[in-house]
Amino acid sequence: MELFVHVKELGELFTNNQRTIEQNQLETNHLMNVLEDRLAANVSLITSYSKQILDYQTICANHDEIRKELSAMKSHPRGRLTAKTKSPRTIKSCQEANSPTSGIFKMAGINGGDSFDVFCELESFDGGWLVFQQRYNGSVDFYRNWMAYRNGFGDVGGEFWLGLEKIYQLTKEGTWELIVELKDFHDNYKYARYSEFGLGTEREKYALSELGTYSGTAGDYLEYHKGMKFTTSDNDNDVDDGDNCAEIYNGAWWFKDCYKSHLNGQHADSADDTAIKWPNTDSGLMFTRMMIRKV
Repeated sequence: MELFVHVKELGELFTNNQRTIEQNQLETNHLMNVLEDRLAANVSLITSYSKQILDYQTICANHDEIRKELSAMKSHPRGRLTAKTKSPRTIKSCQEANSPTSGIFKMAGINGGDSFDVFCELESFDGGWLVFQQRYNGSVDFYRNWMAYRNGFGDVGGEFWLGLEKIYQLTKEGTWELIVELKDFHDNYKYARYSEFGLGTEREKYALSELGTYSGTAGDYLEYHKGMKFTTSDNDNDVDDGDNCAEIYNGAWWFKDCYKSHLNGQHADSADDTAIKWPNTDSGLMFTRMMIRKV
């Protein structure tokens, strides 16, 4: 009898344990389902976050490019001199470039000579302008001799001087106008515009023979140099007795006695007289550009 009772108790205990195990299994399965659901949700959330992070990284990368572009635009005010446009077509003037974008074009040779690259400003001041001088970062030394200024130097996609002989040949026929653009190291932009511009021959030392009426915001500080011959360190044509203005001020220009403006001086944020100068500024200029267009 006692054995029967003991067996019965063991049976009930087994049954209870079995129920407990089944209940635990059900709870375990439920927890596993909950965990799987939460894991799936977390995976989906992580995937979503990863996509957002990738999007933010792309946005940041684009912002970096935009910052670089803006920085470049600050260095090249208004019509930036970059080689983003380089046309294979040969033109006779920038007014026939027929492009919505400023850039480098091939100019037909003068008097049967070889063609050469020019930068055409086609967006500012109604377009059609041929740039013959450009300064913006000091990468090119402008303290050069007569032959360098006669023939030109630098790169038309950056800092350069086109060459006195080319400027003379281009402007000797018809009426040409001139724009001088200026920007100091504090981002103050000004310009001077002249209704006429032309040079004399090499025998005449490329004198600033034509200079028309002034308009603009920079002040008229080129009129002082009208009629003056061009002077370099090795070819003194100024009217300063005993001194060579190009040597004194480390540049080259249509010096008189010696200058009121001097855009081929040293690229420096300085009030020193050797810096690039136009009197209506407190110190040296960061950016200068001289460009001409046939009227």
